[in-house]
Amino acid sequence: MSEQRQWAPDGGPEEGRVRPHVLWLPHDQPDVLAYLARIREILTSYVDIVTPVAERDAHMTIEKLAPHDGDGQRVDTARLLRAAPIIQQRLAGLAPFGIEIGPPRSSASAAVMDVWPETELHQLYLCLRAGCSDAGLTTADSAEWFWGHISGGYGLVDTNTPELAERSDRLASELGRGLRPGSRVSATISSLWLVLERQDPASNTYTFRRVREIGLGRTERAAA
Repeated sequence: MSEQRQWAPDGGPEEGRVRPHVLWLPHDQPDVLAYLARIREILTSYVDIVTPVAERDAHMTIEKLAPHDGDGQRVDTARLLRAAPIIQQRLAGLAPFGIEIGPPRSSASAAVMDVWPETELHQLYLCLRAGCSDAGLTTADSAEWFWGHISGGYGLVDTNTPELAERSDRLASELGRGLRPGSRVSATISSLWLVLERQDPASNTYTFRRVREIGLGRTERAAA
């Protein structure tokens, strides 16, 4: 994990490693979990250059939230719980919808799967941002168009030697053909999760603690 991607400097306070996010989680969808397991199987041969994402940590980021809200208060569990009903009001007008995940590919810093359809995902993104603003939470700069993607693994080192570049090329080739047939998988987005996500540069991982589930449409789903 490069220094540019780290949320806090080495030796800084632990709270600097934790930031609030809004995620879509696939853990109630067996077909998606089976698909991601196939991705991990390919990546396990390349752990010298990429860290596979564990099943429990699989997610799609919908929005990154600032560590402090508009009043300067730290966004912790209690603050997210207070924000949840307000965000829910914005998402109540969106019905659950289907998505397609994949095919997998290798990017500059991760093994990723793009998520479709773009229009519905962008609408979800805009509604969520409006809800977060209503709740007094500070969001990241607005994207011109939301890029839906799931990371199957995070780059571990810069592939800046001939040997590592060759390894990276081989990984990209295996990701491109290794899941055929079945290079895509269908899923449903029916809820989002407010979480506290932790970045661990030492293990090159992102983990999270679930705080509150927010259903799309008129559904009210209790937090686990």
